[in-house]
Amino acid sequence: MATVTTQLKWNGELQFTGKTAKGFETVMDGNTAVAASPMELLLEATGGCSAIDVVLILQKMRLNLTHLEVSLEGARNETEPKYYTTMTMRFDVWGDDLSEDKVVRAINLSIGKYCSVFHSLRKDMQFGAEYRIHVPGTEAAGEYQTVAFTAPE
Repeated sequence: MATVTTQLKWNGELQFTGKTAKGFETVMDGNTAVAASPMELLLEATGGCSAIDVVLILQKMRLNLTHLEVSLEGARNETEPKYYTTMTMRFDVWGDDLSEDKVVRAINLSIGKYCSVFHSLRKDMQFGAEYRIHVPGTEAAGEYQTVAFTAPE
């Protein structure tokens, strides 16, 4: 079993600096006045993990991916603990001759099999994913399409 370590240092008020074993630092703030909150970082970590998977999978499929953006939205429980009850990821994918089926497959593989951050979240969280395929050099891509998948149990 692989072990991951990190340390947190209190900077005063509700601000902390996290430092990984590799030396990378992240600042977080419970008041969200000067840095992202831990819950915002959790959304970013989920999106980052899945985005890495999607890029790797599309590259292995030999597709010409030129740009990827992922936006996330989460709703939190109203009472403590205020965990995410819902989360939606929206993938904007740019590339030449991208296959809709392959983009959907890459997202499905990420969420269903590979994204460790997603698999670390509560199993009762409602989750949705959507995507749009863009032609390089254009802004408009039409409406988001829903990714149909079965979340892991």
